[in-house]
Amino acid sequence: MSRNPIVLLALTLTLLQPARGFEVIAQDDVFDVPIGLEPAVDFWKRVYADWSQDQVAFHDRDDMSVVYLVLDQKKSDDRETYRANEAEQEAIVRRIRQILLDLAARNPDPRTLSGDYEDVYEAFGPGASPAIWRKAADNIRVQRGLKERFMAGLLHAGQYHDHIVEILEDEGVPEEIAWLPMVESTFNLQARSSVGAAGVWQFMPATGRIYLRMDRSVDERFDPILAARGAARYLRNSYDDMGSWPLAITSYNHGYYGMMRAIRELGTSDYMTIRRQYGGPAFGFASKNFYAEFLAALEIAENPLVYFGEMDPFDPLEFDTFEVVSSIGLHDVANALRVDPGRLWQLNPSLTDDVWRGRRNVPAGFVMRLPLGYAHEAPSQLAAALAGKSERRVRTVEEPSEGPRFYVVQRGDTLSSIAVRHGTTVADLVQLNDLRDKNTIRIGQRLKVAS
Repeated sequence: MSRNPIVLLALTLTLLQPARGFEVIAQDDVFDVPIGLEPAVDFWKRVYADWSQDQVAFHDRDDMSVVYLVLDQKKSDDRETYRANEAEQEAIVRRIRQILLDLAARNPDPRTLSGDYEDVYEAFGPGASPAIWRKAADNIRVQRGLKERFMAGLLHAGQYHDHIVEILEDEGVPEEIAWLPMVESTFNLQARSSVGAAGVWQFMPATGRIYLRMDRSVDERFDPILAARGAARYLRNSYDDMGSWPLAITSYNHGYYGMMRAIRELGTSDYMTIRRQYGGPAFGFASKNFYAEFLAALEIAENPLVYFGEMDPFDPLEFDTFEVVSSIGLHDVANALRVDPGRLWQLNPSLTDDVWRGRRNVPAGFVMRLPLGYAHEAPSQLAAALAGKSERRVRTVEEPSEGPRFYVVQRGDTLSSIAVRHGTTVADLVQLNDLRDKNTIRIGQRLKVAS
């Protein structure tokens, strides 16, 4: 999910690049749940693993152990349904508030309570008092479940997790942080926030320009692997200054300057002290809960069988790489190498829409990913394509290349879907590829889609 922007670091700090071979911080007990944070972590585990998108929890904003009600309410993007859902939620919040204020005014014998009153009273457990109820009346919050999004995110994460862990280790950052995108975006490659953050790591433009390449041809925020290095460097820099991984991770949401201000004002780098006592104007619910959300996501992501049963994450991305020595159109690359353009885009999500639509070229020096086995011949094939470029007009997306064209089978593909995508028929694909069984194709199989 999207969060507040990462605040721009001072150039004297953030332009420092950690050296290769940087010592990895010892990870033993680094991400144990701090004493006192258990209720918040348990709450977010319920959000991610128990409550579906069609369930809404009404809870106390500060004491996350207090959950008044979990309402079954169908999620919908339809405007009228959305407004009706909001109206129902607001009515329930008013009802809970009314009960809390009444409890605070009367402090009744709990044996006399029933129905909604009994439910609200029991949400606090023993030891509640009029002062607690009175404060809670203005502290009611609504949270919709994210179970489906979290499960889908774990499937997509399978493509990138191993690559991200390798980068984190290279930058001296604990490998557990590879699961931070589950909090930021649930590994939605196209995630964009209302304030301009983008990609699975949710970099804001200002911070992205420090750590990543961002221009009209390349925006590394949208590449989970490339953006991981920028996130690792940001977090390592923050840790070096703050002396605490919980604070460094919280700064990813609250901002570097905000966390440094909290450390200065309270004179401590103890996370729980800052969480309880810091009163900065921007240190609200999202910032206070960001680390608890991360710990909850980490626990679930590392134990998916416990929370979701058997899952089948997407296979890790496998690819060859080569450096583009001269500026060239993406579809010229696809045609020269006889690779499906969509597959190139899938492997190189940092290339912008302008490149995909042919308005700009893949820039010289760009390290392009190719399906396995394609990189060996790429330099000579692209050199030939560049040499002949002046002799022919640039092809559009719709124009087929000369000679055979091929497609690499992806998860979820069928012969029927491949045929529709490439303007051919199942019968032609069977004949072109000498297939014995039209219902049996395998991931990674290279199919001829045109002769």
